[in-house]
Amino acid sequence: MALHRSIRVLVVEDSPAYLYLIERAFSQRGQEIRWEVTVAADGQEAVQILFAEEAGKSPLPDMILLDWNLPKISGSEVLRKVKQHEHLRKIPILVFSSSQADEDIHSAYGDYANGFITKPDDSSKLASIVETIEQFWISVARIPKVLRQTGSC
Repeated sequence: MALHRSIRVLVVEDSPAYLYLIERAFSQRGQEIRWEVTVAADGQEAVQILFAEEAGKSPLPDMILLDWNLPKISGSEVLRKVKQHEHLRKIPILVFSSSQADEDIHSAYGDYANGFITKPDDSSKLASIVETIEQFWISVARIPKVLRQTGSC
């Protein structure tokens, strides 16, 4: 089956080992969607990427997977900066964290996260989560077309 569309995802993750697993899970998805993964190793890099992209230097991501506990700028601060910006706030942000603390979950949703996912402890569970993200956010929900500057979605 041929590729039908590309989905750009910004993964903000400071653990190289976990990042490898995330990238692998996206690359192993089906043939209908090609995931274009951009990586930010900390919150500061994520903000730089997003504001450069918003300025038209490259296409905005269709979705963001955001680690909550990041160096330099925390995940909560990245979330607030994005959701306070007129064009960036429309990008779905899924907090992806090892935290299971109720205060982190409430804080994330209070700052308008679109979801809070606890990081699984093995790669098969991670693959299942990526499949669920694809099924819901790509096959069921609709991403705002205003974000689709280029591509064939």
